[in-house]
Amino acid sequence: MDHKNLSYYRAFFKTPPLWIGELEGLRQFVLPELNFENLEMGRLPSNVRLGHKIEHIFLKLIQHSTQYNVIAHNIPIRKEKTSLGEIDFLLQDVDSHKFMHVELTYKFYVVTGEATKIECQLIGPNRSDSFLAKKERIVNHQIPLLRTPEATSVLQGLHITASELLHRVCFKSQIFIPFTTREVDLAPFNSDCICGRWIPLQQFKSPWFLEQRYYLPSKPEWLLEPHQGVDWLGHNEILDLISIGLENKKSPLLWMQSADFTIEKLFIVWW
Repeated sequence: MDHKNLSYYRAFFKTPPLWIGELEGLRQFVLPELNFENLEMGRLPSNVRLGHKIEHIFLKLIQHSTQYNVIAHNIPIRKEKTSLGEIDFLLQDVDSHKFMHVELTYKFYVVTGEATKIECQLIGPNRSDSFLAKKERIVNHQIPLLRTPEATSVLQGLHITASELLHRVCFKSQIFIPFTTREVDLAPFNSDCICGRWIPLQQFKSPWFLEQRYYLPSKPEWLLEPHQGVDWLGHNEILDLISIGLENKKSPLLWMQSADFTIEKLFIVWW
């Protein structure tokens, strides 16, 4: 078994849901317990975006479970030649035989501290997406999509009655709080999602950071818990590596090792 490959599946599985139960009508899909020892996973697809890797991981985990059957996934819905959207996953519960639509989302969010309501503070590290925008899309587009005549027709072809379909979200997240903040009240979100901190580039150039060691993980490695088995670089070396990305408004994620050998995740943001 490819243990390095397996670590991505475990990391996805262990990433906490952004909330527990239901939030504003969106109910979390709870992943079934899984035995990773005999997981038939195949190789993670290369040369695809992280989002597609995550879809592959979710698919393999559900196929490996004894609780659900995968009926279909990534199903395009079209009106004549126009795309209306895509259905992420259609599952069937083995025991109850009920059908379920699962919308899969995995997000990296920084808590900005800029707004009063916490749901307005969760934004992507490049400021190009936000929790509010994603929630609106699920509520106003993804779920209503399944009630369109075009989707109803597709579901009928799979012997699913649209009105009986359960809607769930598998919404997992890694959340990063400001570097100088010790505690953030995330309620109603899940505080277990906090897994690192973030800092603006200018602050990252201050003296304390010159003494630490760094590693620039690949995008798939963003899923993983930081560990010692990597080649650590000094501050100047890591600045050279990340400067072009920052100029292009791409905030890198680093692993930072302190003098006491503790490691944490740190986003360096361009804004």
